[in-house]
Amino acid sequence: MHKKPFGICVTTPRIEHYGKTAFCLGLSQVLMDEGLKVGYFKPFSWSNVPYGNIRIDEDVLLMRGVLGIQEDLRVISPVQLGYNYLEKLSAMDRDVIFETIEESYKKLATDKDLVVVEMVRDVFFGSSVSLSALEICKRLDLKVLMVSSVHTDAVIDVTVAEKNHISWMNVSFLGLVMDGVADADLDRIKRVYLPLLEKNGIKVWGIIPDKTEMRSPTALEIKDLLNAEVLACEDKLGEVLVEKYLIGAMTPDAALKYFRASPRKAVITGGDRPDICLVALETDTSLLLLTGNIHPSPVVLNKAQERGVPVLLVPYDTYTTVNMLQDIAGKIKYGDKKRVKLAKQLIAENVDWRGLLKFLQEA
Repeated sequence: MHKKPFGICVTTPRIEHYGKTAFCLGLSQVLMDEGLKVGYFKPFSWSNVPYGNIRIDEDVLLMRGVLGIQEDLRVISPVQLGYNYLEKLSAMDRDVIFETIEESYKKLATDKDLVVVEMVRDVFFGSSVSLSALEICKRLDLKVLMVSSVHTDAVIDVTVAEKNHISWMNVSFLGLVMDGVADADLDRIKRVYLPLLEKNGIKVWGIIPDKTEMRSPTALEIKDLLNAEVLACEDKLGEVLVEKYLIGAMTPDAALKYFRASPRKAVITGGDRPDICLVALETDTSLLLLTGNIHPSPVVLNKAQERGVPVLLVPYDTYTTVNMLQDIAGKIKYGDKKRVKLAKQLIAENVDWRGLLKFLQEA
């Protein structure tokens, strides 16, 4: 296609940091189906999961596995960081970091038509130590594509401001993809946001609809987060999705009406409330989450097994459990064939990837 590979830097607006990996995964699969040789690179990454005797970024493991990338993990992801990343970056030689990133990218880009480069956050990440995403883009000759999964007036303002900053830094800006758009938001997006974005020179390449399967966690993800004990239906943990959390702290009659109004939910209650557990199991419940390390009666477990509803036991109180669940969202992991396939389908059907590719070729 091109003797020098194209490089796309995928980032998000400053006030959000999710949706990038699913987009990178979907776009890469679509382009590979077209016969292109696609690489994936994440210059900075989080060392968040164990892999043999090292720790690695789970997004890197996912992309390497799905795309069949042969390069070593340290090449795909040369600079590993933790939550307090500025200590590490401040202590390292800036020139050495850039050299490491450039050498790794050069190895990975060999014989590729296109390299998808995922940043850990927004374009300002690393700015305080002069290692921002935009500095990397200039070094590697990358063009920035923004993926936005939050659709508010504030995000539009931030997107325009960041686009202007990117242009001021003499980095090419490809445009925006709007991800996870709810049907209820679509009219206002088309009526208000798209004209404003166009007026500010921002091309919108696609509007991807919200899909519960992509954003809702599975019972397995909840179990891992809470380090919970499985009491029933362990084989169903990876299959069921949880769209909402309801606390069962009322009378059974009140709970029944409450539970019926919310399908695909997790009900959080104590194991000493068999009445609430049984009412929950009579409705569309994905998961029973029992707090306080109180085991339920055999009647509850038998009913859950019969209905195919997983039951988890945690040592925390209800308040702590709910707080721990606040930020959990569905995340594609290697082996999650359903979400991997859906990521590809959403890009193929909702993003003008052919137009994007043509734009890259002509730029």
